[in-house]
This record gives sequence, structure tokens and C-alpha cells, in this order.
Amino acid sequence: MPIEMVIEKLGTSPGQGSILEQIDKLLRREQRKQLLDMLEQVKDEEIEHRETKIEFFVRQSGKKQPATLRIFLPDWRGYDEIFWHALGDYVILALHIVKDVKYDTRGKITLHYFATMEEGKLPEEIKDIIGRIAYLVETEILPTDFTRFRRMDERRHQLGEMSKEEAAAIGAAFKLITSVLKL
Repeated sequence: MPIEMVIEKLGTSPGQGSILEQIDKLLRREQRKQLLDMLEQVKDEEIEHRETKIEFFVRQSGKKQPATLRIFLPDWRGYDEIFWHALGDYVILALHIVKDVKYDTRGKITLHYFATMEEGKLPEEIKDIIGRIAYLVETEILPTDFTRFRRMDERRHQLGEMSKEEAAAIGAAFKLITSVLKL
């Protein structure tokens, strides 16, 4: 999404948070659409050999307690932490209603999520999404250097922890915004 479209969108729709958080939300929405398109393109034959089981599910309790879903990926037993972090990153991106993600090297991933009316997914749908993401990560169609999950807690509200690329992008956005506002 070009920066001009982002600025126009920010100016025409209400948003929560700082300007940087609003830009992040818009870009994540676009990334989510792109990821969901990629997941739809994965053919059933490519993942039919993959075993993905729902091991445990507890329904959401009103708007206070999230749903809990534990999925078992036997093929991922003993996988390196980098693959698990990438899987967690893409699960958060695809579902975006995730409160917490935990994994262990025994092949299990546990999600705590809120199912909203318009975007709530059934456990079977989430299982399918996770299986498809696992396939894309394994085959290196999705890179393993996506790091939102790894830094989710560490970087919250810490501007000084920003990478050089993030700082440069934010600086360019501010420069463009200030030049537009001067017009």
C-alpha cells in the first residue's frame, strides 16, 4: 500500500493509538489479506499427508475469557525454535484475534484467542490455517525471519528498541506527513 494511500486512509477513518500504531494496523491488515490469499492457493493435495490434530479446545467464556485451542503437529516435533517463532508470527497475523501463543518442541502449539462475530473461526478452520502456514514455512515459501511474535512482549512501548529499518520507515512517513500538512 503506497504511503499516500495510508495517509489518505488515516485521514478519513477513525483510529486508535498513535499515528505509528495506526500505520502499523493498516499495513498489518494488508499483510493479513496477502497471507490469507497465499493460504487459499495451497492445494489440498500438498497438505493431505500433513497430520494436524486438535488436541484440546475450550470455548470462549463471554468477552472475559479467551478460547483455548491446542493443536498437535507431529511433523514439527523437535523443530528448531526459529520455525516455531515464524509459525507463531503468521498465526497471529492470519487470525489477529490471538491473545497469546505458546509452543513447545513436542509439536504442540496453544492459542488463546477471542472469536468475534464477523471474524471468529471455528477450531477446524484454525487447524486448517495452522496446517497450511506450517507447510508454507517448511517449504520456505514464507520466510522465517518475520519477528513480531519474538518481540511482541519485549518491544511493547519501547521506541529505543526499534530496528534501523523501522526507524527509517517511520522517519520517511513523518517527513511525508509533515510535507503534506504544510500544503
